[in-house]
Amino acid sequence: MFALEVHDLRKTYPAKPPVDAVQGVSFMVPEGQIVALLGPNGAGKTTTLKCILNLVRPTAGAVRVYGRDHNDLRHLYRHAAAVLEGNRNIFWRLTPRQNLEVFAAYAGVPPRAARDAIARWLAFFGLEDLDRETRNLSRGQQQKVALAAALVKSTPLLALDEPTLGLDVEAKRELVPLIRRLAREEGKTILLTSHQMDVVEALADRVIVIQDGRVIVEDSPEGLRRLFDAQAYRITVQVPDHALPPAFLARWHAQVEPRGNGEVTLRVTLPQAQALYRLLDDLEALGAVLRAVEPDLPDLEEAYLRLIRQSAPAPTPASASLVGGSHA
Repeated sequence: MFALEVHDLRKTYPAKPPVDAVQGVSFMVPEGQIVALLGPNGAGKTTTLKCILNLVRPTAGAVRVYGRDHNDLRHLYRHAAAVLEGNRNIFWRLTPRQNLEVFAAYAGVPPRAARDAIARWLAFFGLEDLDRETRNLSRGQQQKVALAAALVKSTPLLALDEPTLGLDVEAKRELVPLIRRLAREEGKTILLTSHQMDVVEALADRVIVIQDGRVIVEDSPEGLRRLFDAQAYRITVQVPDHALPPAFLARWHAQVEPRGNGEVTLRVTLPQAQALYRLLDDLEALGAVLRAVEPDLPDLEEAYLRLIRQSAPAPTPASASLVGGSHA
């Protein structure tokens, strides 16, 4: 069974002109997976998440959570919980334990089950000995309290909006493996948004990239990197006079890494795989001796940025002329 099914989700906000925040988003999340929604600011990630959780009413489309429409609110609340970006997930004047007690009561968890769940999640996040108001805890501890408060409902699906935003390096390093454990050991299905590529790479089984309210790619982190495998290369050559002409480097937009012994490594991104042959012909004409050709696999952040740049709409002739400094 799929934990989450999203079909042709749309959200238009009334304005002059109307704002199409989400424009036909579709994807499915299998049980037990961690799926990350990526995209630049304003891409529609958080709106998509809030539509799924029924915090924002979609204009059109369908969302099913564990087989039932998300408009069945009783079913939705029993199966999904969320930690949204911001500081409104917990009560600042309550201790971690008191927060969990309140959220368990809100969710209607029976007293005995609530006691067991509270003890379990306080121990899971290392919060059991913190007997002071949450406002006096560190930012990382507060985020752990927010996660524990969401988990005390014992829902199988957890939505996390920027779960590590604002955390220092040490707090993020502690929180990321705990989130991973939620899926691997606790069987949780997790849908998260994040701008931090190291977090996505450490956690996500699949990545969905959204731009301008549309899904532009869905793949594993490894698959997203390999989208550029055929076009990006590291080419090591031995060159005469230990240099390549500036005109050649400019033509191929090549970055040069000296290696010693008259060798250099060129990093190039080609518009198509066939262009590699023309590049090698140019190098041969310059007297360069080929030593190695290797695919230049980007890290996830670089792959994501390349994809966003490729998917960005081309400038109109009017805007292009302004950028170029021309005036009619």
